Amino acid sequence: MSESVFTVRGHGVHSVFEESIRAINQMPEFECVSGVRAYGRNVVLHVHTMGPFAALRMLAHRGPSLISAHVTPGTLLGSIKGAHLARGPVRWYMRRVFDLATLVLSVSGATTLELEELGVRGPIVLAANAIDEKRIRSLAARRPALRRGFGWDGRPVVLGVGQIQPRKGVEEFVACARSLPHLRFVWVGGMQFGMLSDARHDLTRLRENPPENVVFTGLVPREEVFKYCAAADVFFLPSKHETFGLATLEAAVAGLPLVLPDLPCYRDWLKDAYLPGRTVNEYVELLRELEDERVRARWGERASAAAAGHDSRALRDGLREAYLRAAAER
Repeated sequence: MSESVFTVRGHGVHSVFEESIRAINQMPEFECVSGVRAYGRNVVLHVHTMGPFAALRMLAHRGPSLISAHVTPGTLLGSIKGAHLARGPVRWYMRRVFDLATLVLSVSGATTLELEELGVRGPIVLAANAIDEKRIRSLAARRPALRRGFGWDGRPVVLGVGQIQPRKGVEEFVACARSLPHLRFVWVGGMQFGMLSDARHDLTRLRENPPENVVFTGLVPREEVFKYCAAADVFFLPSKHETFGLATLEAAVAGLPLVLPDLPCYRDWLKDAYLPGRTVNEYVELLRELEDERVRARWGERASAAAAGHDSRALRDGLREAYLRAAAER
């Protein structure tokens, strides 16, 4: 279950939900069920969101349930307007929802530490995100045509993917673009939470009046995001907080060199396969290094190798292990 099916889509949580459904349908020993059958004692309920409908669904479920910890209190800061003012109630609510589950799936070691600090009581199991890599890698042969379709010339293209919000580092992305006017910067993503989005007024003004070398595409279908990854030269996402970074994984699968903040979640699964920065000046210098095609190729190979452990087989194996353990815990 994911409340994103009937609320807000176009973000990583919904993408992981879709990847999970696709993986389950490829595992003959499991079956997706719905309707009255989905409430059975022998059914494992897997929840990806933690809104009121998800909480009620877990309360009503008679069998084992698990929840993927895509969202923590830290992910709301710089995402939702006024989140810092409701920190106490938000922490209480999230802890209660996590405690409804038989098993909590943590998407990274950093997220596990957040869950433990939050006071989650139930078993926490590491289950990093993974995706069907074939859908992205099949686009590699179409790279020249994709670039022509986007109207790109020979200039290196720096790609950012994510919601337009302070947490994702949109302002830092644009600041780097101002310092590197000879490069093309493309941000793929929209403002899915509308009036609830943090810094909505300022970021709307930035999106509507960007520097000449910056393009904001708005929200696009996920398959289109894959095309941007296949056609770009560098992936750059100066976000302040991530639980895992699904868009980063998609870029790594495409073989793009990664310029990222030095967040604990990235150290977990990327190790030394990305270029870490902290300030706009540091990011600018890293992007300058990647103007060299040979340097880009070297870092792209590292990113691709790191992504290999998060492919479709890893996704199926991780889900299989989690569902069997949830059933055993019950």
